[in-house]
Amino acid sequence: MNEFYRDEWVWITGASSGIGKELVKQASFQNAKLLLASRKTKDLEQIAKELGLEKGKYAIEKLDLENYKQVSIFTKRCLKKYGVPKVVIHNGGISQRSYTRETNLTTIEKIMNTNFYGAVELTRAILPEIKKPIHFAVISSVAGKMGSPLRSAYSASKFALVGFFHSLRAEEEKSGVFVTMVYPGFIQTNISKNALQGDGSSTGKMDSVIESGLPVQLCAHRILHAVANNQREVVIAGIKEKFGLFLQTLIPSLFFKMIQNVKVR
Repeated sequence: MNEFYRDEWVWITGASSGIGKELVKQASFQNAKLLLASRKTKDLEQIAKELGLEKGKYAIEKLDLENYKQVSIFTKRCLKKYGVPKVVIHNGGISQRSYTRETNLTTIEKIMNTNFYGAVELTRAILPEIKKPIHFAVISSVAGKMGSPLRSAYSASKFALVGFFHSLRAEEEKSGVFVTMVYPGFIQTNISKNALQGDGSSTGKMDSVIESGLPVQLCAHRILHAVANNQREVVIAGIKEKFGLFLQTLIPSLFFKMIQNVKVR
């Protein structure tokens, strides 16, 4: 058991499902004090009940990342109630499964607001209150390193997170603000079922590449391990995704041809 998390506040956005839910479970085993944040508070309450979380060791707060202009209000309220956390895990987000030519601007805005601006506003609201070291774990994606079909807005939002938090790290690491960028590949969650189509509706379908991806338990374990060990970056992906990253770096011309025909559903 890692003492890094013991009795320390860990805030997790998007905690009601997928990677976020598993992070809650595994961080609770590390004796962390958990702030579970999501739009779906009933689901959070059910998670807390299932895990038998102890009173005083967790809190549930409603958070709508898409409504990013209100995120600072959420943050200030939580800071007043619980103090500055040791770890903030920016996990909340939504994916996409649509060609760019079929995707309306409203859908693109929804993805950017949820995945990027929500995390940015939460971070900005915390920064003035920091008086001791803090760790931001930012769940980007392999799609935040390379673009692929059907994910233009999603990929853009994940690239944006990388640029923002790389800059923040360069500015603030000497002051005790540590950033771990996390790049998951295909992980066994409902991300593809909840992904948006071009008109903003959910696909309701499980991608075969997601269904055969890495276990969510492994992903959450590696995220918590990376944070506790001050890793600046961690790629959590299978052979195909890692090969794509390798190819993009060493033989980009070949990569750009291959990615046009790769199976991404």
